[in-house]
Amino acid sequence: MKRTLITLSFFAATLLAQSSVIELSPISVTATGSEENVVEQPLSISTKAEKEIKLDQVIFQKDLLNSLSGVRIEQTGSVIGHTTAIRMPENKGSYYLFMQDGIPVQSSGFFNHNGLAYTTFQSATSVEVLKGAGTALYGSDAVAAVINVQSAKKPSKDKEVIIKGMAGSDGYGSGEVEVSDSIDKDSGYRANVSYMHSDGWQDHTDTDRFEANIRYDLTIDDKNDIKIFFNTSLTDAEQADSFNDYENIKNGSSAASDDPGYFTALSNTDVRRKFDYARLSAQWNNYSYKDTEISFTPYIRYNRNRYIATWLSNNPSNDNEMKTIGFLQKNTYEAPWGRLIGGIDAEYTKSTLSYDQEYDTGTYLTGSLYDYDVDYMAVAPYIHVEYDITESFMLNAGLRYDYNHFDYKNNLAADSYDASGKYYRRASTTDSFSHLSPKFSLSYSPQKDLNIYIRYANGFNIPQSSTLYSMSAGYEEVTLDPETSNTYEIGIKKEFDKNSYTELAAYYMSVDDTITRYKNTVTGDYYYDNGGSTIHKGIEATAQIQLNSDWAVHAAYSYSIHNYKDDSKYDDNEMFKAPNHLANSRLIYTPSSINGLSIMGEWQYVGSYWMDDGHVDGKYGGYSIGNLKADYAYDNKIRIFGKINNITDKRYAVSASYAYGKEDYTPGNPRQFYAGLEYRW
Repeated sequence: MKRTLITLSFFAATLLAQSSVIELSPISVTATGSEENVVEQPLSISTKAEKEIKLDQVIFQKDLLNSLSGVRIEQTGSVIGHTTAIRMPENKGSYYLFMQDGIPVQSSGFFNHNGLAYTTFQSATSVEVLKGAGTALYGSDAVAAVINVQSAKKPSKDKEVIIKGMAGSDGYGSGEVEVSDSIDKDSGYRANVSYMHSDGWQDHTDTDRFEANIRYDLTIDDKNDIKIFFNTSLTDAEQADSFNDYENIKNGSSAASDDPGYFTALSNTDVRRKFDYARLSAQWNNYSYKDTEISFTPYIRYNRNRYIATWLSNNPSNDNEMKTIGFLQKNTYEAPWGRLIGGIDAEYTKSTLSYDQEYDTGTYLTGSLYDYDVDYMAVAPYIHVEYDITESFMLNAGLRYDYNHFDYKNNLAADSYDASGKYYRRASTTDSFSHLSPKFSLSYSPQKDLNIYIRYANGFNIPQSSTLYSMSAGYEEVTLDPETSNTYEIGIKKEFDKNSYTELAAYYMSVDDTITRYKNTVTGDYYYDNGGSTIHKGIEATAQIQLNSDWAVHAAYSYSIHNYKDDSKYDDNEMFKAPNHLANSRLIYTPSSINGLSIMGEWQYVGSYWMDDGHVDGKYGGYSIGNLKADYAYDNKIRIFGKINNITDKRYAVSASYAYGKEDYTPGNPRQFYAGLEYRW
C-alpha cells in the first residue's frame, strides 16, 4: 500500500512539473529515505528537480546548489574544489554530510571539504539539502546540513539514447551519452558517461573531468525488488592560487597568483589536484510483511585525494587513499497511529596517507613528513518514530547512537619529527568516540497544504583522522573531543492552489567544543584544539510562484549571524567569511506561444563579511552578479541550450580572508558564454 501511495504522489508531482520549470509541489527522499511531499515534513529541506537543473546547465557545484535558500558553494583555485556555507560561515570543516543516492560519499572520519567533487554532480537528476542537524538516519558530519545528489533516474520503458555536447569560453567543451531501456517486463537499465575539459580563464587552471553512472532495476516479484548503482568520477585539475593584492581582482588579472612562493612551488613540483571516486551499491527492498518495508544496501567505495598544499610556505604534497565497505539497513513500519523506522549503519575503511616534502627549501628537506595508515570503523543503530496525535498534530522523535573507532599505525619512527622540527609523527595508537543524538519535532497541519512545526535536533562531529594524527610540533599532548551541536528551529510551509509554494524557517544552532584552528603568535605555527562554542542563528525564506502560464518566480533569501562564544582567543567575535545576507532570485519565462522554450534571468547576492576572526583586517564588501540561461526543446528529439554567466563582467572575489599575515582573495569568474545541443532517439 505504501508503494502505491508513493507512486501516485510522485506521478501527481510529475504532471504538475510538466507545466513549470520550478517545483510547485516538491518531493524529497532525504529525511526518512522515502518519497514525501516537502510541505508535510517538519524540517527545513530545499530541493531542485531535473527540469530546473537542465536549465542551469551545471558545470560547477555552485551551479547546482546556489539557488537554494541559505546555501552558498564557492569554487576554489583547484576549479572543481569548493567550500560550503550552510547555516555556517564559508568553511572547510566537517559540518556537512555529502551523499549520492542516499549513501555518504566519504567516511565521517576522513572528511574532505571538496566532497561534492566525488559526486557525479554534472549529470545530477535532482538534489536535496536538509538544513540543520540531520534526522536519526544521519550521524557525524550532519551538523549544519545533509546534501544528497541523485544520479541516474529510473530506467525508461522504451529504448532511449541521448547525445549531448556543450562548448564555451576559455576552451570549455563537454560531451555526454546516455542510454536507457527495459530488458524485460521486470527489469531495466540506465547508463550515462560524460567528459569535460576546460583551459580555464585563469592561468594554470586546465581541468579534465570524467563521470559515469549505471543503474539497474529489477522487480523479482511483488514482494522484492533490487536497485544497483555504480557511480564514478575522475578529476585532474591544475591548481591556481589566490591574490594577495586586491588590485589584481579589480584589474581582472588572469595570472595564477601574485605570491612568489606559488611560482617557487610551480617550478619545483606538479601543482595540481586530483579526485578519484567510485562506488558500487545494491539496494534490496522486501515487502513480505504487512505494512512493512525492509531495506538492505551494501556498498563498496573508493576515494583518493591528491594535491599540493600551496597555502603552506613549504608546499607539501598530499596523497590520501581510502577503501570502504559498508551497509545501510532500514526497516519501515506503517502503523495505524503513524510510522516507525529503525535500522543500523555500518562502515569499515582502510586509509593510507603520504604527506611529503618534494623539494628542499633550506628549512624543509626532501622526504616524508607524515606516513601512516588508519583502519576506521563506524557502527550506528537508530530509531525514528512518527506519531499522529490527532489528524492535525504529529509528533516525531528519533534517537541515534554512533560508535567510531580509529586504529592508527605510524609508518615512520614513533614520536619523531621531520628535519625542520615542525611536523610531529605520533606513535601508533587507537582512538574511539561515541555519541547519543536525540531528535524531536512537533508539526501542526490543519490542512494538507499547510505545515507549522518546531524542531530540535542534536548532532555531533568527530575529530578527523588528519587532525588527530597530522600533528604540529609543540602540541604533542593536545587531545581532541567531538564537537556537539543543538539545532532549534521553527518553520511554516504553505502551498497555494498548486500555483505557488512558500517556506519560512528560523533557527538557532549552538556548536560546543568547536575544533578550532589557532595560530601560535611566537612560532607562527598553526594547530587544532577544542575551543569554546559558536552560535549560529538566522532565517531562511523560499518562494516559488507560477504567476501565470508564461511567467514564474523563484526567490531565496537568508539572514544569519555567526558568533564565537567564550572562545579563548576570539571571545564573542562574529566569525569571518560569514555574510549576514544571501539572496538568489530567478525570473523564468516559458512562453505558451513557443512550446518548449524556457528563459531565465538570475541574480545572486552575497553580503559583506569579516575577513578574519580577530577583526584585524576589516570587512569585504561581498558581491552581486547576474546570469542569463535559456533552454529550447525544438521537438521530441532536438534540444538547444545556452547561458551567459556574470553577464555584466563584474570583477569580484568569491572568497576573501586575512591569514598567514596577508590578505587573500579568490577571484570570481569573468563573463563566460556557453551553448549546447542535445539529440535523442
